[in-house]
Amino acid sequence: MKPTVLGIIGCGTISDAYFNGAARSRLIRVKACADRLHDAATAKAAQHGVQALSVPALLADPEIEIVINLTVPQAHVPVGRQVLD
Repeated sequence: MKPTVLGIIGCGTISDAYFNGAARSRLIRVKACADRLHDAATAKAAQHGVQALSVPALLADPEIEIVINLTVPQAHVPVGRQVLD
């Protein structure tokens, strides 16, 4: 079975739980992450062996099937709308 490919937006502390959980599963695979602070995305990507992308690039990636929105409350709705669009 081919794993479902995920993208994570929001690279704060809580994202580690999602990266680590995905790493333990054969059903999902995190391909990329993004954050409004590019350095945060770059650091998290290096830590977990994924790509660091901008939010628009992550959302445009045709391989990413599910996006997990872990952004701060102030950004959650705007990012959620981008994901849905």
